Amino acid sequence: MPRSLTVVVPVHNEEDSLPDFYRRAEASLSSLDVDWKILFVNDASDDDSLKIINSMHEKNSRVRVITLSRNFGYSAALVAGLSNSDSDIYAIIDVDCEDPPEMLKKFHAAIEQGFHTVYGIRSQRPEPQWLVFFRWLFYWINNRIADGPTMLWMAEFSMFTRTVRDAILSSKSTFPFLRAEMGYVGLRVEGIPYAREARKHGVSHYNVFTMAKFAFAGFLASSTFPLRFVSYLSVFASTAYLVLVLALRMDLTGASQLAMILSFGYLLVTLPVLSLYMARTYKNVSARPVYFWDPDRSIL
Repeated sequence: MPRSLTVVVPVHNEEDSLPDFYRRAEASLSSLDVDWKILFVNDASDDDSLKIINSMHEKNSRVRVITLSRNFGYSAALVAGLSNSDSDIYAIIDVDCEDPPEMLKKFHAAIEQGFHTVYGIRSQRPEPQWLVFFRWLFYWINNRIADGPTMLWMAEFSMFTRTVRDAILSSKSTFPFLRAEMGYVGLRVEGIPYAREARKHGVSHYNVFTMAKFAFAGFLASSTFPLRFVSYLSVFASTAYLVLVLALRMDLTGASQLAMILSFGYLLVTLPVLSLYMARTYKNVSARPVYFWDPDRSIL
């Protein structure tokens, strides 16, 4: 009996992309010896995305949909999809076809060879140089400060076994950073290079602000280095203060003024860091669900 595969596809206002994605994904999946289904996670779209998905379901019962009660965001949509499906294998792919659905065949072949996680390694496509630089900077920083292994040069375009899926869902973080969660598991991983395609339909929902927000959230989810940096900085500032006072032979007034300047600079750097981690800790401890779904507009 073939193994089962659920392909989780987050959707938010993608009415133009859905038909082309479904055509390509269905052709790719139908060539595999698996019992597959496509689970669209409708992140409260306000266009005709849900109508199109329902039409697909009427033609093919392998198409399912979860509709979230409001817009919870990309990461929450992934958790919703992974939490509400029961399969041997799972895949994640975006609906815009920038990550080609045909790659699912290569992913599945690697899974059949014994890998637990297979992901796409993005190659660069023509983009503004500032965007290329900041994406490289994000990966460079994250690779050096992460507390554990993190998948590099990937989005969430991947396929993995149920064991990895269960490990991902065991995290209680309010921001599940899947690249870090997959790396943390530590089972056999395979990265497959591929060429990203240009978006053919619709417009991207990402801008500079959302990408920066995602980057900072990723740092908070995968690393405690900024907290350790606060301690390192206090030792450095204290040492620098003593050295300057002794080297310049400062009197009490000068030493007091220097102490005030260094203290102000220290607080200016460290308070935002502590505040961010305290806010994240508060959200994690309060443990509110990362999503709610609407059963009246869902088909499982």
